[in-house]
Amino acid sequence: MEKIRAVLFDLDNTLIDFIAMKQESCKAAAEAMVKAGLQMKNPEAYYCLMDAYFKVGIESNVAFTEFLKKEDQFDHKILAAALNAYLDAKSRCLKPYPNVVAVLEQLQAKGLTLSVVTDAPKTKAYQRLLGMGIEGYFRFVVGYEDTNSTKDTGLPLKLAFKLLKKEIPDISPNEVLMVGDSVKRDIVPAKQLGMKAALSRYGQKVFEAGNPDFELSKIEDLLGLF
Repeated sequence: MEKIRAVLFDLDNTLIDFIAMKQESCKAAAEAMVKAGLQMKNPEAYYCLMDAYFKVGIESNVAFTEFLKKEDQFDHKILAAALNAYLDAKSRCLKPYPNVVAVLEQLQAKGLTLSVVTDAPKTKAYQRLLGMGIEGYFRFVVGYEDTNSTKDTGLPLKLAFKLLKKEIPDISPNEVLMVGDSVKRDIVPAKQLGMKAALSRYGQKVFEAGNPDFELSKIEDLLGLF
């Protein structure tokens, strides 16, 4: 196998348990809304809020407003309580998966070029990376706005390779490893471009069949590839 010289990481559910962070933050927001006067029981408020997020977009900034309007209970006090609780919980839950920092340090020490390719809005991606204290390990970040396309189109990975060529002019696609939790958005487009692909099984909430070059049960398994 050709020597891997660069690693592209997905962000959510690869470096951070994004869904767990979202769930805990929404639980805190739902509890705060009920305390602030929302006429709904706590568990129901949480499930309805999560449903609103999935309907308007998991990265949406208007999910709370849309939820309250749908329930015909929009109130600025309730909205403010929700936002405060959500942001506080999000800050507490903003942590990388165990051993991510140690793995990034060792990969960097081996001379590998590390970068992030994500479907998340770029500012939010940087917020998460900076909040976790790991932004400095990555040469660049490709976010949604860079191509206005999701990874399953292949365009973000094409851009990432173009940026890698500026750093390593003689690099070939088969010397790049893409690491992500989604077969459709990470593994398939990477292999179509001639890259190697590692599936982070530890980040999957629902099992996906696929044909990755490698499967990772924990992020430390990456170190065995080099």
